[in-house]
Amino acid sequence: MDGKGSASGSVSAPRTLNFNTIFKNRLTLNKFLETKNPFDNDKITPIYQRIFRSLIGAISELESRGITRGYLEPHQIMVGGGPYFESMKAWLLNRPEEDNPTAPTYREQFDSLVRMILGERDFSNLELNHFLHITASAASGRQSLFSCRQLQWHPLLLSSTELRQLVYRLFIHLNRKGTSSWKEDFRQMIQRDVEVRDTVLGVDYFSDVYNLKGPQYFEENALGAFLYSAIAISDLNDHVQKAFNQYMTMEQIFDRLISFFPHLLIDVYDFLVKKGLPIDNVI
Repeated sequence: MDGKGSASGSVSAPRTLNFNTIFKNRLTLNKFLETKNPFDNDKITPIYQRIFRSLIGAISELESRGITRGYLEPHQIMVGGGPYFESMKAWLLNRPEEDNPTAPTYREQFDSLVRMILGERDFSNLELNHFLHITASAASGRQSLFSCRQLQWHPLLLSSTELRQLVYRLFIHLNRKGTSSWKEDFRQMIQRDVEVRDTVLGVDYFSDVYNLKGPQYFEENALGAFLYSAIAISDLNDHVQKAFNQYMTMEQIFDRLISFFPHLLIDVYDFLVKKGLPIDNVI
């Protein structure tokens, strides 16, 4: 060996950041908006999800220091972070050190900024409508006790993998660390009638999951839809495998569950917020 290693069995070098690329890829938000559409097939793109999450995080940090008023202007917001999607974020160029009593609240500014970026949509999107309802309520002061930080993990801003984790890992978390009354809490906090039985019975393999526990466990409400979905994520492939010796992808399973229960994600999110559970600790 010459100390330089050999080609055979060598480990590929980790990705390194090119700082020229990092600075080249930086744009103020107003310029970024000219080049990147926030939607792809009626869904917010991952880059804009990260932009919104970054700004929510910045506002939350400012509020924790008692700085609740200031301006969020697109030409004063930088977007960048590197050539890889995972490192993209947004940050404030004019980061204040004290509150500006004559300025609007950051919550008002964020609500206006989101609506300016997303514009008027001609399609129905439950998660988007729910998100905008929260930002409007927070901007108006109707949700003065709402933790802005929780909005970083709103379903609208999560990847498909994170959404599955939100449902399944919450189920695991509550069963392991929650109090014995968490199901009653869910039932009382999220009062929505849901047809669980009639929705899944007759659907291959999904019926098998339902029949494992039946109507005494899967109630006809939001709690029943949540419990059914979490167990289906975990167990449905057992039934598929027995029949065909193959599996459905997790994405296929989850997409089907959302088609069954369109309100599932916002119901789970609302429960977490009302319960005061830190979402990032769950997913």
